[in-house]
Amino acid sequence: MKKRAVAYVRRSSYKQQENNSVEIQTQHIKEFAHRNNMILSDELIFIEDVTSAFNKSANRRRELMRLGEKMVELNITTIIFYDISRIDRTGYSFVLDFYLPLLQEVPALEVYTTNSSKPLDPESPEVKLNFLVANIESEMKSERAIGSLRNDLENNEKIRPGSTTPYGYTQIEKKLCPNSDAEVVSFIFFLYGWGHSLLKISSLLNKAQIPSPKGKVWNSSTIEKIIKNPVYTGNLIWHIHKLKEGKKRYFFEGSHPAIVDEFSIQLHQLNKKLQQQYGRLDTPFLFLNKTRCDKCHQVLITQNGSTTRNGMKYLYQYYVCKTCKYKVDAQEVHQAFLPLILKRVHNLVSQDRIKQQTLGFLARMTNGLHDLIKEEETKLETFEQHKKVSQELEDRELELRIEELIHFHQQSLKDQHHCLKQVMQLFKAVESNYFFSRFQNIVQYDLGEIEKRLIILYFVDCVVLSAENTTNIHYKTNVFDELSNLSS
Repeated sequence: MKKRAVAYVRRSSYKQQENNSVEIQTQHIKEFAHRNNMILSDELIFIEDVTSAFNKSANRRRELMRLGEKMVELNITTIIFYDISRIDRTGYSFVLDFYLPLLQEVPALEVYTTNSSKPLDPESPEVKLNFLVANIESEMKSERAIGSLRNDLENNEKIRPGSTTPYGYTQIEKKLCPNSDAEVVSFIFFLYGWGHSLLKISSLLNKAQIPSPKGKVWNSSTIEKIIKNPVYTGNLIWHIHKLKEGKKRYFFEGSHPAIVDEFSIQLHQLNKKLQQQYGRLDTPFLFLNKTRCDKCHQVLITQNGSTTRNGMKYLYQYYVCKTCKYKVDAQEVHQAFLPLILKRVHNLVSQDRIKQQTLGFLARMTNGLHDLIKEEETKLETFEQHKKVSQELEDRELELRIEELIHFHQQSLKDQHHCLKQVMQLFKAVESNYFFSRFQNIVQYDLGEIEKRLIILYFVDCVVLSAENTTNIHYKTNVFDELSNLSS
């Protein structure tokens, strides 16, 4: 009687995607099953793609764990692997994290490799030796790879070591060059800079039928990986996590052509902090936390009683003053004041005056931060001197207290340097007209709700409403008054 079996195929790296590793393993496994009178259906061949058995323990390999669950569910007792190296390269994880727990559920468990017709005994000295050899082999490969990577990074030339090429680039002689997908990357950052969520961006790309980096549909995690990858600003940052000693982080500025400006990333951080202060960007209430009562000066709350009846949506959305007991229809507020705001912003950014005013404001901020940094550095020098005195006096309690103060001011200095970098990036974006040019044609665009909301947050201080329908729009005197404070 033929017995049913399951099989496990593992491809350890992207390089193996090019050498038919999965196809070769699968073919050998199927031939082994046929020779040994076993039934192996395609749906019971579990493929673990681009997964290292050296870096990832057995219980962290999703397909291997799914295979174990399926064996228990279908009462299958036989597993087929291609060879020992496909099972494990740690020397212990397969046995401890997979085999022994599964043996409790499947007492008749048998493990085969295609080079032996006898079941594998994980406890036998021979098998343990084979696991050990696989582990040593992986260790040697890892050390050689790290050595080669380190040599490449420490070379004076700005070259990129071997790795998966980022979406939007083609790698030529270890250097990155933008390709046709670079426009998609630029579009992703553009949408992100206008406050669109990762889910919204992936949905837009899927609707436009733009293939993802893997040729499939886009999802939030794919967008997030692109957004968080500093490679798109033209800088190469490389971490060697496995390096036991020596330099582990390498940074190469301007190592290849940038697809996006660094300000695109900073812009999202500013948008995010504005959202933290004023509430959601994707809200039907465009003036959320931006409306005040003319009489009591309280911020108006929002009230949404919208409903759908017989397939028709009815909007009942209001800005409400809880103190003065009145409410104003939100759609009326939007229709009355949004066109005025967009026209005002369009006129402002079309003039050189706002640019010069903003540059002057940012220059003053820069000078102020330089002064603060000098003060912190002076304080740190003083505390270091006090620390030496405490050590000479052998006053350990005083020394520890001074060390706390030193740590506090070191962190403060780090924050101020970070803030200075952000302000200088803002200055560069304004000076090159990158920031204000985003708003030059807004009266001609069919803006989405998120874009409208952001424009209000950037340029409007508040809208004053009253029960008598009198209103007044207060614009910010400087677009970065709040943003610069938030960035610190």
